[in-house]
Amino acid sequence: MPHVRIHDLRHFFATSCIEAGIDIPTVAKWLGHRDGGALAMKVYGHLRDEHSKEAARKLTF
Repeated sequence: MPHVRIHDLRHFFATSCIEAGIDIPTVAKWLGHRDGGALAMKVYGHLRDEHSKEAARKLTF
C-alpha cells in the first residue's frame, strides 16, 4: 500500500459521504468546518454533478 496521509483518508471519507448522497453542509460539519460547507463545496462540489444527474433520472412525470 502506498504512503497514505491522514489528509488522504479525510478526503476519501468526505468523497465517499458525498457520493453516497449525504449533503455537503452535513459532511462539512462532520469534518469540523464552521463555514456552512463553503470550503467543502469548492473542493467537492464537482462530485455533485453526477449525483444530480442520477437523482434527475429517478424522476417520473
